[in-house]
Amino acid sequence: MNEIKRMNEEHLDEMFQLAAYAFNAETTDERKERFQKIVQHSWNYGYFSDNILASQVISTPFTVNFHKVNYQMAGIGCVSSYPEYRGQGGVSAIMKQLLTDLAENKIELAYLAPFSYPFYRKYGFEQLFEQITYTIKAADWPNIKATPGQMKRVPFEVAQNTIQEIYQKTERNQRGALTRENWWLEYTFGLDQTNQFAIYINEQGEIEGYLIYQSSAARFTIKEWGYLTNQAFKSILRFVGSHNGSSQEFHFETGFDGQTLSYLLPAPLVKMEISPYMMGRIVDLESFLEKYPFATGANESYYLEIEDRYASWNNGLWKLSINNQGKGTLLKIDSLPQDVLNENTISGDIQTFTQAFMGYRSLAELRFYEKISANETLIKALDERLVKGVPVLADYF
Repeated sequence: MNEIKRMNEEHLDEMFQLAAYAFNAETTDERKERFQKIVQHSWNYGYFSDNILASQVISTPFTVNFHKVNYQMAGIGCVSSYPEYRGQGGVSAIMKQLLTDLAENKIELAYLAPFSYPFYRKYGFEQLFEQITYTIKAADWPNIKATPGQMKRVPFEVAQNTIQEIYQKTERNQRGALTRENWWLEYTFGLDQTNQFAIYINEQGEIEGYLIYQSSAARFTIKEWGYLTNQAFKSILRFVGSHNGSSQEFHFETGFDGQTLSYLLPAPLVKMEISPYMMGRIVDLESFLEKYPFATGANESYYLEIEDRYASWNNGLWKLSINNQGKGTLLKIDSLPQDVLNENTISGDIQTFTQAFMGYRSLAELRFYEKISANETLIKALDERLVKGVPVLADYF
């Protein structure tokens, strides 16, 4: 008999063994402790075949800051099956149940890190985030003069509040990024003993920047930095550069916001690589659009014809009304006269609308590449009401 169960810590050993086997990970006590922390804070789904855990998916509830609107988001991870059960529909059954549960709880979004982009497109997910990686020879790091204030190396417990505060204030972290809870910050950075932390304190004793890093003879890795002022930025650069005698190169991987930093370097021909990162999808379209931060303008209405094969509640024809204050309302309708449908409807699948509404691609670009269909005037008008700035994500789950 096959069945899907919601699992708790009573199933920890089974879950941990499956995850370790599927991802070829060591079964150390340290890894199990980390795994237990994520299980404690997540919805854990298991597909059981004759009472044997065959497949599993972990969904962690998060809040994301999307242009100052708080959305509920499910961070999906640990998608895994034993090899003898792969291809038997276990993961598909879990995903269907999970999406249904998320929609019933008005959770608007879901993100995941794909092992296969085509595989997750079946469930309505699409590429939504990118990352940029810099690898810079130590000799090419900018030489920054001494600045007022000081950089101070501190333990995680001291840096934690600073990281939280500065991260939340940074504009790039307000485009769909996580609003980090303390447990998640500890899980992400605090449990890794190789991470080191430094903060920047200005002349008035105010903390204005932080740096999370790892250091070895081969490479100095910037895990994350944040700064509120130019002075803090320069001080962090100088601190990193002071390691050019002990590390051969500097490495930085971060969410790509559409701009590069190479022009700030004395030798801008550094190794840079932009790569696809995580996927996402709108789970509950109605809740998502009724909270959406549309730009102010005229009172307008649009008809959206949406295909969503895995979430029937989103599928169909919708009337989107946006008032002059940028407040949207969504109403599902049965049909329209064909001439009205042809001239006044924007048609596409949930993946395409997710990319458009999240700011990853404009409606005009999506129309040009035939990902969406509508007349040009309609596309231009709605584009003007949507947020600007590509989504950025620094976290991984």
